[in-house]
Amino acid sequence: MAGASKIWIDHNYFARVGRQFIVTGFDPVSQLTISNNYFDGRSTYTTGCYMWLFAGSADTITVMRNYIYSTAGRGPHIGGISGYDQKLHLVNNYYNTVGGHAIDSDTSSHILAEGNYFKSVATPDTNNKNGLEYFVQTVPDAAACTSYLGRVCEWNRLESSGAVSARLDSGALTSLAQTVVKNLTPMAVADVPAYVVANASVGKIN
Repeated sequence: MAGASKIWIDHNYFARVGRQFIVTGFDPVSQLTISNNYFDGRSTYTTGCYMWLFAGSADTITVMRNYIYSTAGRGPHIGGISGYDQKLHLVNNYYNTVGGHAIDSDTSSHILAEGNYFKSVATPDTNNKNGLEYFVQTVPDAAACTSYLGRVCEWNRLESSGAVSARLDSGALTSLAQTVVKNLTPMAVADVPAYVVANASVGKIN
């Protein structure tokens, strides 16, 4: 996708791709929502399927309630070009059995990661300090969102996964302090695995 807006990618099953599931080009992609999809990284054609590469000059993206299973990395990779402005709200996704990395926030990116469940994920976050990221892990982390969003954030949960260093860039919250983020009430992270497995993919209306 490149130079597009108001896109909704919802209730799909993605599998057996050659390399990456979804990519945005250098032209801005605004108001993109990726929700309730099943991204199945198992493949006989490649050593591993990568998730998403977001590279647009002014991307605004919500990734919510997706099932990410057996992928190799880039879940997502966002940013990398100085002078761009990319905003990503990553909320209530279920990462299961990821041998590589999930979040990689590079130059010019702003990420709020809340309410995501990471199970058996080798590297939930690359700790790439080039981008600005707010990764909620504790009650104080969650409470600090109130000053920017007018609500408490939902913390992420790590189960049998690698540790995540503190990523508490307030600049990410400032950038994501938009009405659509402020008005969202995330699902409790404990409920994410069961809900996402039951409702993500095709033929499931919720």
